[in-house]
Amino acid sequence: MNIAGLEFVGFNVQVDLNRAGVPLLEIVSEPDMRTGIEAAEYAAEIQRVVRYLGVSNGNMQEGSLRCDVNVSVRPLGQLEFGTKAINRAIDFEISRQALLHSQGLKDQIVQETRLWEEGAQKTVTMRKKEGLSDYRYFPEPDLPEVIIAKEYVDNIRDSLPELPEMKRRRYEKLGLSMQDLLFLANDVDVADFFDATIAKGADVKLAANWIMGDIAAYMKNEKLSINEIKLTPPELAELIASIKSGTISGKIGKEILFELLAKGGTVKGLIEEKDLVQITDPVEIEKMVDKVLAENPKQLEQYRGGKTKLQGFFAGQVMKASKGKANPGLLNKILLEKLNRS
Repeated sequence: MNIAGLEFVGFNVQVDLNRAGVPLLEIVSEPDMRTGIEAAEYAAEIQRVVRYLGVSNGNMQEGSLRCDVNVSVRPLGQLEFGTKAINRAIDFEISRQALLHSQGLKDQIVQETRLWEEGAQKTVTMRKKEGLSDYRYFPEPDLPEVIIAKEYVDNIRDSLPELPEMKRRRYEKLGLSMQDLLFLANDVDVADFFDATIAKGADVKLAANWIMGDIAAYMKNEKLSINEIKLTPPELAELIASIKSGTISGKIGKEILFELLAKGGTVKGLIEEKDLVQITDPVEIEKMVDKVLAENPKQLEQYRGGKTKLQGFFAGQVMKASKGKANPGLLNKILLEKLNRS
C-alpha cells in the first residue's frame, strides 16, 4: 500500500489513501550509465515498457512514474565509486563532484540527498545520510519471503507482448530509418496502428510517412491520440493503395485524408461521392491542354520566347480545369510536347 500522506486536523489525523491498493514496483539499476541523457533515455524506455504492458500510464506528472538518481564520480583508474549521491541534474552533479575531485576537495563530497533547483540550474543539499542506518533498513516480520518458481517466470516471459526494443528491431528489418522506427515504436497505440495498416498490404515506408507526417500533425493540432481519430488502419491502407495505383492523385489523397481523420468514412465512398477518380485518359487531358493554351496566347508566346517557368502556370490552369483530377505525370508530358512545338 502506498499511502500518499497524513494531514493533521486539530487532534485528529486524516490519512490520504488515494493510492491504497495500488502496487508499487521499484526498479534499481546497476551503476552503468555515464551521462544525463543516457539516464533520461533509460527512464523513457521504462516508461514505454510499462505502457506497452498496460500496467501503468507512466505519466510522471501524475506520479505514476518517478525517478531518484544517485550520482557518483571516480578518478580515472579507480575501481570503486565515490559518494552516493533526469538529464540536467545528473550532468550538473557529475560536473560538481568532478570539480571537487580535481581541486583536491573530495572530502566535501558526502553521502546526501540533493535537490535539483530548476530556476538556479543546480543541485542543493536536501538531507544528509551518515550511513545505512539512516535509510531505516530493517526486516519486516509480517512479510514472508516470496519464492517464485522458474516455470512461473518462464510462462510470464512467454506471454509478454512485443516490447519496444523488439519492435524497433523488427521495424529496422522492414527497412525503416532510425527516425521512423523511433517515432513509431515510441507509442504502443501508434505502433499498433502502423502494424494494422501494413497488415492490410500498405507500403511500409508510405504508411510510416503518412502516420509521421499529416496524421501526426492533425493529432497535434486537434490534441487527439491516434485512438481518437476517425481514420482506421484499413482505410489508410486503402488510401495509400489508391494513390499508388493512380486512382487518385497525391493531392486528392490529402484532401480525402483530412475528411477521414475528422469524419471517418471510406476511401472508395468518398472517391465516388465527390467524383475524385483521377483522369488518366490522354485524349481527355490533351483536350484540356489545348483549351488552356488557346485561352492564353500571350503566355504561350512568352514561354516560346524563353520564359520556360511558365510551364507551371499552364500546368496549374489545366489542373484547375480538371478540378485537380488530371494525372500530373501524364499532364506534364502532354503539356511539354505541346509547348515545345514550333
